[in-house]
Amino acid sequence: MRRVLAVLFLASILAAPVPSRAGSEVDECSAPDEFVTADESFDDLGAAIAKGGPVAILAVGSATTVGSVNRSGQPTSATETFPDAMLHALQKALPDVKFTLNVQGERGMTAEAMLPLIRSALQQQHYALVIWQTGTVEAVRGLRPDGMQDVLHDGVQLVRDAGGDVVLIDPQFSRFLRANTDLDAYEGVMQEVATMPGVVLFRRFDLMHAWASDGRVDLEYTPAAERAKALDLLNRCLGQSLARFILSGVDTARR
Repeated sequence: MRRVLAVLFLASILAAPVPSRAGSEVDECSAPDEFVTADESFDDLGAAIAKGGPVAILAVGSATTVGSVNRSGQPTSATETFPDAMLHALQKALPDVKFTLNVQGERGMTAEAMLPLIRSALQQQHYALVIWQTGTVEAVRGLRPDGMQDVLHDGVQLVRDAGGDVVLIDPQFSRFLRANTDLDAYEGVMQEVATMPGVVLFRRFDLMHAWASDGRVDLEYTPAAERAKALDLLNRCLGQSLARFILSGVDTARR
């Protein structure tokens, strides 16, 4: 129980709200092509973009996706989450196309708990793209990987039947998480689900590992006084990298 609480505490630090920072260097968010190039085309998203929009995107996840909100569901900070940064990057890249973003989820939510949110959102409108971030909570709680796999299959099928593409996003890079959970089992599940048509895995864990290795941003080794700045950089860079990843799949669909 102590180990689980420690992991949960770490996750809460990684997702904590931070003040926004104006200005950034262009190369701060550079990423190896292997992490920002989709290995499958986004046909449904590409078709929606070709029509000129509006293009609706649904992002579902736990703390790092939704950020911090109060009991009324309102943001407690003006800080951008990585889905917000992604939206702005997409809009900047394609200024003639209107993008909208609906973010659903909450801290500590499993994929199973997210499934009804996806089902409800799809019943209300069409989403050309659904971004599904999950896996961390399951790993921390030691839930059965095959149960998560069944849920992901069901959710992905809902999105595909509704005419949308899916981007799965795996956990954040954390040495502590890697050392204290069976993370590989959940990564394997997400990789397997990503073999389904219209589904691609955005390898957030590996991308963050690469940034930590080259000294770009390493949350676990960042002094407390500098953590807000590092978290702000991470959110922006993840969002921009995710946008590049998505646009690469759109470009492939156009060919």
